[in-house]
Amino acid sequence: MTTVATLEPFAAVAESPWVLVVLFAWGAGEALILPVVPDVLIGILAMAAPERAPVLLGAAILGGVLGALLAWRMDTTRPGTAERVLGLQPGLGRRGLAEAELRLRQHGLLAGFAQIGPGLPLKAYLHALAAVAPRLPARSVAGLALVNRLTRLVPVSVVFAALHPIAASSGWSAGTLAVVYVAGWVVFYAAYWIARDPRRGG
Repeated sequence: MTTVATLEPFAAVAESPWVLVVLFAWGAGEALILPVVPDVLIGILAMAAPERAPVLLGAAILGGVLGALLAWRMDTTRPGTAERVLGLQPGLGRRGLAEAELRLRQHGLLAGFAQIGPGLPLKAYLHALAAVAPRLPARSVAGLALVNRLTRLVPVSVVFAALHPIAASSGWSAGTLAVVYVAGWVVFYAAYWIARDPRRGG
Protein backbone atom coordinates (compact mmCIF):
# COMPACT_ATOMS: atom_id res chain seq x y z
CA MET A 1 0.00 0.00 0.00
CA THR A 2 1.28 3.47 -0.87
CA THR A 3 2.85 5.32 2.07
CA VAL A 4 1.27 8.70 2.80
CA ALA A 5 3.06 11.34 4.86
CA THR A 6 -0.02 12.01 6.99
CA LEU A 7 -0.31 8.37 8.05
CA GLU A 8 3.32 7.28 7.91
CA PRO A 9 4.08 7.67 11.65
CA PHE A 10 1.05 5.56 12.57
CA ALA A 11 1.84 2.97 9.89
CA ALA A 12 5.31 2.61 11.39
CA VAL A 13 3.76 1.95 14.82
CA ALA A 14 1.40 -0.61 13.27
CA GLU A 15 4.42 -2.50 11.91
CA SER A 16 6.20 -2.62 15.26
CA PRO A 17 6.11 -5.94 17.14
CA TRP A 18 5.86 -3.98 20.39
CA VAL A 19 2.42 -2.66 19.51
CA LEU A 20 1.18 -6.26 19.52
CA VAL A 21 2.42 -6.61 23.10
CA VAL A 22 0.66 -3.37 24.03
CA LEU A 23 -2.61 -4.46 22.40
CA PHE A 24 -2.45 -7.90 24.00
CA ALA A 25 -1.94 -6.36 27.43
CA TRP A 26 -4.60 -3.71 26.77
CA GLY A 27 -7.08 -6.36 25.69
CA ALA A 28 -6.44 -8.38 28.84
CA GLY A 29 -6.59 -5.29 31.05
CA GLU A 30 -9.85 -4.08 29.54
CA ALA A 31 -11.48 -7.45 30.18
CA LEU A 32 -10.42 -7.14 33.81
CA ILE A 33 -10.63 -3.50 34.87
CA LEU A 34 -9.57 -0.89 32.28
CA PRO A 35 -12.51 1.30 31.20
CA VAL A 36 -11.28 2.08 27.66
CA VAL A 37 -11.40 -0.49 24.85
CA PRO A 38 -8.27 -1.28 22.78
CA ASP A 39 -9.90 -0.22 19.50
CA VAL A 40 -9.06 3.35 20.55
CA LEU A 41 -5.52 2.45 19.47
CA ILE A 42 -6.43 -0.12 16.82
CA GLY A 43 -8.60 2.39 14.96
CA ILE A 44 -5.91 4.87 14.01
CA LEU A 45 -3.42 2.09 13.26
CA ALA A 46 -5.93 0.28 11.03
CA MET A 47 -6.66 3.58 9.30
CA ALA A 48 -2.93 4.06 8.64
CA ALA A 49 -2.13 0.46 7.71
CA PRO A 50 -5.31 -1.49 6.83
CA GLU A 51 -3.31 -4.56 5.87
CA ARG A 52 -2.11 -4.82 9.50
CA ALA A 53 -5.61 -4.70 10.97
CA PRO A 54 -6.05 -8.51 11.27
CA VAL A 55 -2.78 -8.89 13.20
CA LEU A 56 -3.56 -5.95 15.49
CA LEU A 57 -7.04 -7.31 16.11
CA GLY A 58 -5.66 -10.77 16.81
CA ALA A 59 -3.39 -9.46 19.56
CA ALA A 60 -6.18 -7.51 21.26
CA ILE A 61 -8.68 -10.37 20.94
CA LEU A 62 -6.30 -12.98 22.36
CA GLY A 63 -5.49 -10.65 25.23
CA GLY A 64 -9.20 -10.12 25.81
CA VAL A 65 -9.87 -13.85 26.01
CA LEU A 66 -7.03 -14.35 28.49
CA GLY A 67 -8.25 -11.41 30.57
CA ALA A 68 -11.76 -12.84 30.46
CA LEU A 69 -10.58 -16.12 31.97
CA LEU A 70 -8.81 -14.23 34.77
CA ALA A 71 -11.91 -12.11 35.35
CA TRP A 72 -14.08 -15.23 35.38
CA ARG A 73 -11.95 -16.73 38.13
CA MET A 74 -12.32 -13.56 40.18
CA ASP A 75 -16.07 -13.41 39.54
CA THR A 76 -16.59 -17.00 40.66
CA THR A 77 -14.21 -17.07 43.63
CA ARG A 78 -14.61 -13.51 44.95
CA PRO A 79 -17.90 -12.23 43.55
CA GLY A 80 -18.36 -9.60 46.24
CA THR A 81 -14.96 -8.04 45.58
CA ALA A 82 -15.51 -8.14 41.84
CA GLU A 83 -18.89 -6.44 42.16
CA ARG A 84 -17.48 -3.66 44.34
CA VAL A 85 -14.65 -2.98 41.89
CA LEU A 86 -16.85 -3.11 38.79
CA GLY A 87 -19.51 -1.02 40.49
CA LEU A 88 -17.06 1.89 40.51
CA GLN A 89 -16.38 1.67 36.76
CA PRO A 90 -17.29 4.74 34.65
CA GLY A 91 -20.35 4.05 32.54
CA LEU A 92 -21.10 0.80 34.35
CA GLY A 93 -21.93 0.80 38.06
CA ARG A 94 -24.19 -1.75 39.69
CA ARG A 95 -26.97 -0.70 37.36
CA GLY A 96 -24.86 -1.79 34.38
CA LEU A 97 -24.07 -5.11 36.04
CA ALA A 98 -27.78 -5.71 36.53
CA GLU A 99 -28.43 -4.85 32.88
CA ALA A 100 -25.81 -7.36 31.76
CA GLU A 101 -27.38 -10.12 33.83
CA LEU A 102 -30.83 -9.29 32.49
CA ARG A 103 -29.53 -9.40 28.91
CA LEU A 104 -28.03 -12.86 29.41
CA ARG A 105 -31.20 -14.18 30.99
CA GLN A 106 -33.44 -12.74 28.27
CA HIS A 107 -31.33 -13.49 25.18
CA GLY A 108 -29.24 -16.47 26.22
CA LEU A 109 -25.49 -16.65 26.66
CA LEU A 110 -24.36 -16.58 23.03
CA ALA A 111 -26.68 -13.80 21.87
CA GLY A 112 -26.07 -11.93 25.10
CA PHE A 113 -22.30 -11.87 24.66
CA ALA A 114 -22.52 -10.96 20.97
CA GLN A 115 -22.57 -7.18 20.85
CA ILE A 116 -21.94 -4.93 17.87
CA GLY A 117 -21.18 -1.30 18.63
CA PRO A 118 -21.17 0.56 21.95
CA GLY A 119 -22.69 -1.18 24.92
CA LEU A 120 -21.81 -2.86 28.17
CA PRO A 121 -18.19 -4.01 28.52
CA LEU A 122 -17.06 -7.63 28.43
CA LYS A 123 -16.24 -7.53 32.15
CA ALA A 124 -19.90 -6.82 32.94
CA TYR A 125 -21.06 -9.88 31.00
CA LEU A 126 -18.47 -12.07 32.69
CA HIS A 127 -19.67 -10.95 36.10
CA ALA A 128 -23.27 -11.61 35.06
CA LEU A 129 -22.27 -15.01 33.68
CA ALA A 130 -20.97 -16.01 37.10
CA ALA A 131 -24.47 -15.44 38.47
CA VAL A 132 -26.33 -17.06 35.56
CA ALA A 133 -24.08 -20.08 34.89
CA PRO A 134 -21.43 -20.33 37.63
CA ARG A 135 -20.39 -23.89 36.70
CA LEU A 136 -19.70 -23.17 33.05
CA PRO A 137 -16.36 -24.70 31.99
CA ALA A 138 -13.46 -22.39 31.20
CA ARG A 139 -13.44 -23.34 27.52
CA SER A 140 -17.05 -22.18 27.17
CA VAL A 141 -16.22 -18.91 28.92
CA ALA A 142 -13.32 -18.43 26.52
CA GLY A 143 -15.62 -19.10 23.58
CA LEU A 144 -18.17 -16.55 24.75
CA ALA A 145 -15.41 -13.99 25.34
CA LEU A 146 -14.13 -14.65 21.82
CA VAL A 147 -17.60 -14.03 20.37
CA ASN A 148 -17.83 -10.77 22.30
CA ARG A 149 -14.41 -9.55 21.16
CA LEU A 150 -15.06 -10.46 17.53
CA THR A 151 -18.44 -8.74 17.37
CA ARG A 152 -17.24 -5.71 19.33
CA LEU A 153 -13.79 -5.02 17.86
CA VAL A 154 -13.90 -6.23 14.26
CA PRO A 155 -16.68 -3.94 12.92
CA VAL A 156 -15.04 -0.84 14.43
CA SER A 157 -11.66 -1.77 12.95
CA VAL A 158 -13.17 -2.44 9.53
CA VAL A 159 -14.77 1.01 9.53
CA PHE A 160 -11.51 2.72 10.42
CA ALA A 161 -9.56 0.71 7.85
CA ALA A 162 -12.10 1.79 5.21
CA LEU A 163 -11.34 5.43 6.10
CA HIS A 164 -7.73 5.06 4.91
CA PRO A 165 -8.26 6.87 1.57
CA ILE A 166 -10.05 9.77 3.26
CA ALA A 167 -7.40 10.19 5.93
CA ALA A 168 -4.63 9.88 3.36
CA SER A 169 -6.09 12.64 1.21
CA SER A 170 -7.14 14.94 4.05
CA GLY A 171 -4.07 17.13 3.80
CA TRP A 172 -3.79 17.19 7.59
CA SER A 173 -0.48 16.68 9.32
CA ALA A 174 0.03 13.55 11.39
CA GLY A 175 -0.22 15.65 14.56
CA THR A 176 -3.50 17.26 13.54
CA LEU A 177 -4.97 13.91 12.59
CA ALA A 178 -3.93 12.46 15.97
CA VAL A 179 -5.47 15.38 17.87
CA VAL A 180 -8.76 15.14 15.97
CA TYR A 181 -8.83 11.37 16.43
CA VAL A 182 -8.17 11.49 20.17
CA ALA A 183 -10.63 14.36 20.64
CA GLY A 184 -13.31 12.32 18.89
CA TRP A 185 -12.81 9.38 21.25
CA VAL A 186 -12.75 11.67 24.30
CA VAL A 187 -16.06 13.22 23.29
CA PHE A 188 -17.51 9.78 22.57
CA TYR A 189 -16.54 8.36 25.95
CA ALA A 190 -17.55 11.48 27.87
CA ALA A 191 -20.99 11.43 26.24
CA TYR A 192 -21.34 7.68 26.80
CA TRP A 193 -20.39 7.80 30.48
CA ILE A 194 -22.53 10.88 31.20
CA ALA A 195 -25.53 9.40 29.40
CA ARG A 196 -25.28 6.15 31.36
CA ASP A 197 -24.91 7.95 34.72
CA PRO A 198 -23.39 4.94 36.53
CA ARG A 199 -24.08 6.31 40.02
CA ARG A 200 -27.83 6.52 39.49
CA GLY A 201 -29.66 3.66 41.11
CA GLY A 202 -26.65 2.44 43.12
